[in-house]
Amino acid sequence: MNINQISLNSNVQKKIIHLDLYVDESKKRPYKTYMKNENITYIMILAIPSNKKMKLYNKLNNSRCIQNRPFFSENCTKKCPYHSKNDKELHFTEIKSETDKIIAKRWIDTLLNDDLQNQENIYFNILGIIESNLDFKLFGNEKQEGNIYCRFFRTCLLRLLRMFDKYDQVIIDNIYHDRTNEMENHPYFNTSAIKKISMEQLNDNKNRFIFEKRKIEFLDSNHHKGKQIDSQFIQFVDIVLGATLNTIHHSTNNANKEEISYKIRPLIEQMVSDNVYKKKNSLYNFFNKQCISFFPILSKTEIKKETKKLYKNEVDIDSLLKNADLFSNSIELLLPDIEGQMSLFN
Repeated sequence: MNINQISLNSNVQKKIIHLDLYVDESKKRPYKTYMKNENITYIMILAIPSNKKMKLYNKLNNSRCIQNRPFFSENCTKKCPYHSKNDKELHFTEIKSETDKIIAKRWIDTLLNDDLQNQENIYFNILGIIESNLDFKLFGNEKQEGNIYCRFFRTCLLRLLRMFDKYDQVIIDNIYHDRTNEMENHPYFNTSAIKKISMEQLNDNKNRFIFEKRKIEFLDSNHHKGKQIDSQFIQFVDIVLGATLNTIHHSTNNANKEEISYKIRPLIEQMVSDNVYKKKNSLYNFFNKQCISFFPILSKTEIKKETKKLYKNEVDIDSLLKNADLFSNSIELLLPDIEGQMSLFN
């Protein structure tokens, strides 16, 4: 059960939510404008409330039913021949066929519908790490890129969990990460974020975030090799992240991928707007539920000056990550606007 009312005493109730988390990443995405030339690495963590997981999965899975009709049935079964024919792994970078495009657009529609109806099935945090503004020496002498990912994964995770501020306790049942040799072989990635967050709560006499498992599980995104349900949520992260990043970076002119990107563009445009009022009052209801942010927004030189002014010592990454002024929630979209793109479900 997702939300439990547990009696602490006769007068106090504790509000609890259970979550499964799904993680994917995209490294060194070039971002070039007349003002900027940067490489940005992204981490996306998707959170699904446990009691809503099966309903959302069925929507995604039944989107694979492609017949000669304008709409698909959310009640379609695996026995459907059209469904079985399209029962393959989806990756944004590998979308080539018309069928792949249709399924991916339906997945984006599932996200948009969920937001517009404020169903609160889909939470996510996307953190963009601006590598050109980082001093790699802060992250050790070996495995620096892995160390950077490890440290920022914890930041991304914490910023996601803090979205659930209306709950007294957030229980993370599972964390699934798309299979990656680099992080699977990292000496402490799969346990360090869980340990650190748990220890910090003990020091603060808080216990809001509970991890049922002490390790991150690496999962093959192919649901014929990994897990039927959870692997498809990894694919969902891949599609949402891929479409989002093509909206931000416009890294491909492939017609199918552009069509998917234009589907999600209205949501992303509002998410990365510098207008806070527009974000809080969006029809997509994404505020404090879905977020995109970038760190650090200052150059290496500016960070050194800021650190000496604020902390009177050498640059310390943990201190910097506590400074909200070094994060930005806005960016210029490089996928150009087109007439009529604000139509939600075309």
